[in-house]
This record gives sequence, C-alpha cells and structure tokens, in this order.
Amino acid sequence: MHQRRTATRIVLAGLALPLLCAATAQSRAQTAPPDSPAATAKSSRVDAVPVDPGTSDPDHISIDVRVTDKLGHPISGLKPEDFTLLDSKQPGKILELREVDASSSMADPVQVVIVIDTLNAEIDTIAREREQLDEFLKQNGGHLTHPTSLAMFTDKGLKLGDISTVDGALLEASLADPNSELHFIGKGAHYWETPARLQWSIDQLGALAAFEAKQPGRKIALILGPGWPMLPFISVDVTDKQRRWAFNYIIGLNNSLREAHLALYVVNPFTLGRIDPFYYENYLKGIANVNQATFPDLSLQVLAAHSGGLVEITGLDILGELNTANRDANPYYSLTFEASPGTVTNEYHDIHLAVDKPGAKVRTSAGYYANVQYILPAKRN
Repeated sequence: MHQRRTATRIVLAGLALPLLCAATAQSRAQTAPPDSPAATAKSSRVDAVPVDPGTSDPDHISIDVRVTDKLGHPISGLKPEDFTLLDSKQPGKILELREVDASSSMADPVQVVIVIDTLNAEIDTIAREREQLDEFLKQNGGHLTHPTSLAMFTDKGLKLGDISTVDGALLEASLADPNSELHFIGKGAHYWETPARLQWSIDQLGALAAFEAKQPGRKIALILGPGWPMLPFISVDVTDKQRRWAFNYIIGLNNSLREAHLALYVVNPFTLGRIDPFYYENYLKGIANVNQATFPDLSLQVLAAHSGGLVEITGLDILGELNTANRDANPYYSLTFEASPGTVTNEYHDIHLAVDKPGAKVRTSAGYYANVQYILPAKRN
C-alpha cells in the first residue's frame, strides 16, 4: 500500500519558503536575491522581503522530543513532571505531553523523506549514495519501517516523488525509471558557483518544509550529501545587507522547520582530505540579532542540529547511517508549552529541555523566534 503525495513535481518557483518571498534561482544565469552572497553589489532590484511575520500559534509552541538512554534506546512512560523546561533560562509551563508510537494504528505515522542532494555533491559521491540507497530500499525484503518518499535538490529546483510508501521496490523503480522526475542526470557540485549553491539549496529546503508542513505527524528528512557551502571566509567581510538576508533566512527556516514538525538528518559521505566535517560546531549557538548573523549559521549541519535531528559523518557506510537515522524516527514525545511573551521583535528563545532520569539524553528543537518582523532593506537615498 502507498499514499499518494500532493504533487508529482515541485520545482522551486511553485513552492517557496512560506515565510520568505526571496527570489528563486533556477538556472546558472539567473540573478540571486540582492542581499544574498551571490548578488552583485550594485543590484538595482527592489529587495524581496517576507510578507507573513506570524507563526502558526504564537502563544503555544509545539515540539517533537526524542528521549534516549546512554545506549541510545528510547525511554518510554515519561510524565510532564519528569521534564524540566527552560525558555531562555526561565521556567516554562508545559501544557501538554503525549508519548507517540507511530507504529500504533491510533497515531499518524512518521513520514520519512530521503533527499538526494545533487547540487552539493560530486558525481562519484552521488553514484555511491545511489548504490547504498538501493541497498536500503531492498533490505528486509523491500519492506520499509515507515512510509517513505524520495526527493532531490537539483539545479532545476526541488523535485518530489509522487508516493509515500513502505514498499521499497516502488521507490527503487522510481529512481531507475528514465521518465521519472527522480531519474538523475546532472553536472555535480563542481559545475556551479559556490555562493549560488548556498542560495539555491536553502530555497529548496524551504520549499521542502512548506510541503511537509501540509502532511500530518512527525517528519524526518534524511539528506544525502555534504551540505551546501558554509562560506566562512566571505562571512569575515559580510555587509549589513548580507547580514539582513542571512538573519531573515535563519528566522524563517528555524521557525518553519519546527512548525512543520520536520527534523533534518545529514548523512554526509565524508572522505579524508576535504573540509573539516565538524567545522559547523563553531556555529551552534542561537542567533539573537542581525549583527550576529553569518552564512555558516545557515549551513545544513547547523539547521539539522537546531531542528532536533542529527549530523552523521558516514565515511563509506551510507547504508548504516540511513538505518541509524531511520530508527531514530520513532517513538517520540509531542510537547506543547506556553510561549514566553517577547519584549522585542525577532526575539530568540533558547529551549532547554532535561529529563530527570539517569543517563537520559534529550534532543528537540533548539529554539524559536517570537514577535517575528523581518528586517526590511534600508531605504535608498
């Protein structure tokens, strides 16, 4: 059995990040949004700005929580009194806590989407990912644990398969079919300019979040690839315009992923001799204001950690890390708490959640932004 998805094809022009109206780049020749790292300094275009500053419910924050013991086994049977919640270091009020086992017929199933990032990986890496993805889809007689769909980040925009299914053979066939939207024929990361890849990648991630927000239950995205460029050296000389651009996207993506109940899992097929795969850890602190915003704060790894997901450095064992991430999807807790009233616009709230059990490890959303009002470009004289 399988469920039909809402659309058989979604390209970036048709589904932008819900809180951001930034322009879309769909070919190498198109111009990036004015404040972006790919934009020219003398652009005369009117800066694109977000139009919806609200959240789904600004008074209540709902998060998915994964609690495990020191061996990684899920801890069940927890009650609200077992949790300590701090919202920006202040005690938070838990309004509702539900333990969810998505394998039960009474709960919405966890939805898994496996994303092949063809924008940011070389051809040989993509080929290795495809081989081990085929193995993942064939194991256990082709029966998948959770309803699973496929997607791709491409130079033409986000592409989504049209089914969510536990039948691995159906997904494998969609990858092999030359007429399928998911049949890959691409150029690899080396072909595209580095700043443009950052722009295109986060726009397609936003499109994925917008689509998954319409699906019920918890979702996890297993993204195969090293992630997009972090541009740390450009960030040294970042302009005020570029900081505004980065901060707007940081706010939009963090809030959108949380509201979509979408956690990101980075399956990075790292090989020695490339950039330090742990460099992102320098940017895990939440961004409280526009003056702190830099391009590395938008890296896939940072966004994954902030979404409550995982960053997995796989080496050659892509199959093993796909299985690890897949097991992490269920069970979980759904927790709703009362949001703290913000005193300023774009106020960042750090979420700290602890469980009063020996060795318990808690993973959830890192924070949220309240009183969102995206920063407009400065007026030109």
